[in-house]
Amino acid sequence: MINKQNIYKIILFFVGIAILNSCKQKEEAPAETATAIVAESVVQLTDAQYKNANLQVSVPEKMNIGHVINLNGKIEVMPENTITVSSPMAGFVRQIKWMPGMNVSKGQSLVRLEEMEYIQLQQDYLSAKNALAFARLDFDRQSELSKNQAASDKVLQMAEEKVKQNQILLKSLGEKLKLIHINPALLTAENMTSQIVISALVSGTITEVLVNTGKYVQAGDDMIKMIDNNGARLVLKAFEKDLPYLKPGQKLYAFPNGKSDRKMTGRIEYMVKNIGDQGFANVICSLDSRSSEILQGMYMNVEVEAQIIESWTVPDEAIVSFEGKEYVFVDKGNQSFEMLGVTSGQKENGSVQIINYQIFMGQKIVTKSAYTLLMKMKNVAE
Repeated sequence: MINKQNIYKIILFFVGIAILNSCKQKEEAPAETATAIVAESVVQLTDAQYKNANLQVSVPEKMNIGHVINLNGKIEVMPENTITVSSPMAGFVRQIKWMPGMNVSKGQSLVRLEEMEYIQLQQDYLSAKNALAFARLDFDRQSELSKNQAASDKVLQMAEEKVKQNQILLKSLGEKLKLIHINPALLTAENMTSQIVISALVSGTITEVLVNTGKYVQAGDDMIKMIDNNGARLVLKAFEKDLPYLKPGQKLYAFPNGKSDRKMTGRIEYMVKNIGDQGFANVICSLDSRSSEILQGMYMNVEVEAQIIESWTVPDEAIVSFEGKEYVFVDKGNQSFEMLGVTSGQKENGSVQIINYQIFMGQKIVTKSAYTLLMKMKNVAE
């Protein structure tokens, strides 16, 4: 049997537990209230607070705003300016004294080749030249005879055909001589040679040397590769969001990594109207001047002066930052202000472009002392 004293002890035990739970709930209640206040996006000012805050409000203003687009790119040489020097005919390499990295001037000798076939081609050309001269003399003689009816028309026609055949042969052989860099107009029996010289067609830089002295090359074999320094272009990667603000002729400033004090001016030449799988399109640019430090394949940082666009803006002071995000305060009337998220764009002369301007149209935004409202909200939350 449970006596009365034990019953009282049990009752007191449960009453104690109830009192402890009640105290715990009272201690936790202020934390829940504080959390609710922090989540609140509206701040209400008293008359005194409103007067001391010295707030100013205004609607978004439409204005022309320019901006700079930061892009990255690489120095590349266009295919038409990447030059491969090949052998026009088979022959032995008798002289080559170039190494990769060396600069050459237009007309400078690159490779000297030697082969007996070069002499045979020159001989054939001179023989065809003499044959043409003889055929013309015969044609002139037959023309005179034909006028005096001392020769038949058939003989005259045959003489004329002989002239034409020799003209074709001489022209063909002359073009072949040009391919091996021998001027047929200057060729005589006295200056025939077994060697030919391959010269640089443009000024540029040697990138590869594929032959050596004594090597026998076949017609069409690659011997030297070089690039035309004037053919280097800056190829930028522009993402889809930047393309509407880019157009040919726009000015840019380019500089290598870590050398922002060495900016070079340039301009956009044209844009490749194709967005790749990675979401960007190539923008081809030219540089107004080139430094010797700028090499093919070098990565560059670029600032493009984007075209001016008409945008809705607010003063820079109207935007406040909180926990990594940007906000503005909208006047809701009766000294009440709501904090709304904003997406800012370009800045110019103290004004900031508002990307999501649609939600703020027709509303008054706090343009001065916005941080005062933010501090008020944080203090209340605390």
